[in-house]
Amino acid sequence: MRFLRAIYLGIMSFAAGLLLGLFAYMLGGAPEGAGNWQNWQYITCYAIPGGAFVFGTWAGWRSGGEYAPGALE
Repeated sequence: MRFLRAIYLGIMSFAAGLLLGLFAYMLGGAPEGAGNWQNWQYITCYAIPGGAFVFGTWAGWRSGGEYAPGALE
């Protein structure tokens, strides 16, 4: 149960990270047209959603201690 809680919170955080990354991409002056990839876009497209997933999974794992197998003893 703890694992599923961690994954669920990670996925929900990833969805929020996608929206935050999109907002940061638009604030950064999203270039029009394909093929105009710039290095700063790696942060908005990969680092923000990925970091949100990792943080959400970590937070879900830490807060799910009451669901651990030995917690009910």
